[in-house]
Amino acid sequence: MKNPVKSIRRVVQMVFLALFLWLLWQARWPGVDQRAPAQTMIGMDPLAALVSWISPSQFSIAHFQAALVVIVLTMLLGRVFCGWICPLGTTIDIFDHIFLRKRTKRANHLNRPAWKYYVLGAVLVAALFGTQIAWLLDPIPLFTRTCSIVLYPIIVGVYNFSVVKGWDALKAAGLELYPTDVAPGYSLGIAVMLVFATVLGLSLLSRRYWCRTLCPLGALLGFLGRFGLLNRKVQGCVSCARCEGACKMGAIPGPDEDTEDFSRTYSSECVQCYDCLVCPSPGISSVSFRVFHRELDAETHASRRHFLAAMGLGVVYAASASAGVSRRVMDERLIRPPGAIVRGPDGSLRTMGEAEFRDLCLRCGACMRACPTNGLQPAVAEAGFDGLFTPILVPRIGYCEQGCTTCGDVCPSGALVRFDVEEKTEIVIGTATVNQNKCLCWRPGDMYRLCLVCDEHCPYDAIQVIENHDGERAPFVDPDVCVGCGLCENACPLEPEAAIVVHQSGLGL
Repeated sequence: MKNPVKSIRRVVQMVFLALFLWLLWQARWPGVDQRAPAQTMIGMDPLAALVSWISPSQFSIAHFQAALVVIVLTMLLGRVFCGWICPLGTTIDIFDHIFLRKRTKRANHLNRPAWKYYVLGAVLVAALFGTQIAWLLDPIPLFTRTCSIVLYPIIVGVYNFSVVKGWDALKAAGLELYPTDVAPGYSLGIAVMLVFATVLGLSLLSRRYWCRTLCPLGALLGFLGRFGLLNRKVQGCVSCARCEGACKMGAIPGPDEDTEDFSRTYSSECVQCYDCLVCPSPGISSVSFRVFHRELDAETHASRRHFLAAMGLGVVYAASASAGVSRRVMDERLIRPPGAIVRGPDGSLRTMGEAEFRDLCLRCGACMRACPTNGLQPAVAEAGFDGLFTPILVPRIGYCEQGCTTCGDVCPSGALVRFDVEEKTEIVIGTATVNQNKCLCWRPGDMYRLCLVCDEHCPYDAIQVIENHDGERAPFVDPDVCVGCGLCENACPLEPEAAIVVHQSGLGL
């Protein structure tokens, strides 16, 4: 029996996946398309909204208005987001269909649906105590991070290679295409790719193993949508077991001592995909709106003891991470993007505290993808383990473009706020310092070279030219004018380390 709903769902999934990728592509400088806000898809994430709301830092519902729509939709219809909208779920389905469709033997007995609730408990408690760990497993930031740090550089690399190698053919066809000025690359790109590959590879164990066992967003939506009005309805089951085999979420249990058919449904696990509508006879299985249904099981089947233990682990991790931040065990090269500010009621600006920033940052990579110079990179060891994947400026790779405000435009959580070009002159993200032992202009005697590249490139006129030990011209940074954009460090001709280096404000050489 053909299942038309299944075909409709696949079309809807592909439309939302394409929309997600298109919105992410629009998040670039110059001119972020305000008609297509890049934050839309992450703003639909109820888990991101919840952890931002319960964290001690300042929260704005404006960033997550779409999440309220998803919550209401889930409470009315069940986990439709997981089955119809989630880009990671769609990607897992595509991977499974292409590579694992003929795999009949899988380790379904290894599924542990309750585990995702334990993960959710740890995530929420950690957020309550001021530590953000949802980014690690929340599917929307995870997918965005993969697209930004892995997929985007691959696409640009393939484009540049095609343009260079196929220049003659393209020109003959009347196409004048040119390579991009910046070929993006990111630290931890391999790690991000391995995590994503692991998520897909878990489908070897069972269909949508990630969604069934580990996804904290799935747990939250399953809890909210277990009493949804849209339910599976079975009349006159012939126990052919086709629906159980077709269900990708394990939401249809087999016969037990109470029932001898497959009419029961775990509502917290059902993603409303309707793959189960495969009964050999018409009318046996269908979908209907029903408020009460004796054959629906709304339990999460999670152990209260294990849930409390997971919350305890969240508290321990949050306490450890907070202690690390309070001790400021951080690298002096930890330079945050200019959007890491807090705007006061009177319009005044102040630099966001490190703990505040970490509370709100989802580590989605959207700001890194949007940075026109590739200067924003995921932190590796500069901010400790709790700061892993948070964005930092690495001037040696790319500087902060004077006219760019994109990082604040695309941030979905409020960790980076919107600002304009005029305000950027007031935002100090670091201070440059000249290392006179390395600078060519400060070297004495015959080693002297008239360089002054840093002075030529500084867009804020923060570099003054003074006399060195030999009475020759040499650069000196005025700390009252420097904002830490890093253009001087990026332009310095010395390798591998520049003679002028940007540090956190007050942490110079």
